[in-house]
Amino acid sequence: MKKIIPVALCALLPASVFATETPASTTNIFDNTRFFMEYGASIFSSAGTKTKLDSQTLSDIDTTSINAGTSLSVGADFDGIQLAFTPSYSDQEDTSIFDLGLKLDIPFMDTKLQPYISLSAGIGFISIDSLDVDNEIGFGYGIGAGVKYTFNDNMYVKIGLEYSGASFSVDVYGYDADISASGFGLTTGLGYRF
Repeated sequence: MKKIIPVALCALLPASVFATETPASTTNIFDNTRFFMEYGASIFSSAGTKTKLDSQTLSDIDTTSINAGTSLSVGADFDGIQLAFTPSYSDQEDTSIFDLGLKLDIPFMDTKLQPYISLSAGIGFISIDSLDVDNEIGFGYGIGAGVKYTFNDNMYVKIGLEYSGASFSVDVYGYDADISASGFGLTTGLGYRF
């Protein structure tokens, strides 16, 4: 009987060792989540704007200009992938557009100099003084690519090229008008992660 007890204890020993082991830890994209703020400015744009009134084209204008558009992004950084709420405002001549959107930046590498692509979508509000249009709602979208340089764990700068567009259906003195705009812009950004 004395020999059976030690053998039985030895048989139970490996089972007790496995029972006390902790499973290997796994990491996922949410483990390193941080928040960030980014101020951006569009420094150049080339865009086309088409206006139709009751399906008849009123104007088709192409413009290339220094752009005064600015934006402030606030969002979450999932270990480099950034999802942001991006309100922006643009004012040119007698037209102003206020946009509320979501933007997703996806990096390619985990280095100080980081190429990325971006996708965005949202709603916009347009006002045109000459047509007596005030805060009409439309839809906007965008796609872009650029590079981000990280100074340290918190601060970074971006420069990129974005293609964006927006379309609005508005009432102009009782007539249905469709306004669509799209084009390229050179954008910059300064961000802080916390």
